[in-house]
Amino acid sequence: MPHERALVWRANYHPDGGQLFYPLSGESFVVPLALPGDDITPDKFTGFWCNGKGGLYIHPNIWDGAVIPIDDHAELLDRQGRVHARVSVDFAKEFGCYLAVPMRL
Repeated sequence: MPHERALVWRANYHPDGGQLFYPLSGESFVVPLALPGDDITPDKFTGFWCNGKGGLYIHPNIWDGAVIPIDDHAELLDRQGRVHARVSVDFAKEFGCYLAVPMRL
């Protein structure tokens, strides 16, 4: 049975470089993204569906949450710049909630 949504507790952005996610065997996935800015709230995120035919490159300063596979298992190549600086938000601590990410179109 397909999952309706995933609950995400944290998101982050990388100010010094982008990040790439690429499915190794064509797995579909969804990832919550938000535009740059330090005044972030859960309602600013949108779930982006990736059908597994290509990867996803996230530019520096773009907020991203967990990469969530649609199926129960996925292998993704994950690459980012040499500097691993990160700015994070903890939804549970800062807003008293989780970010609900729809897993169906």
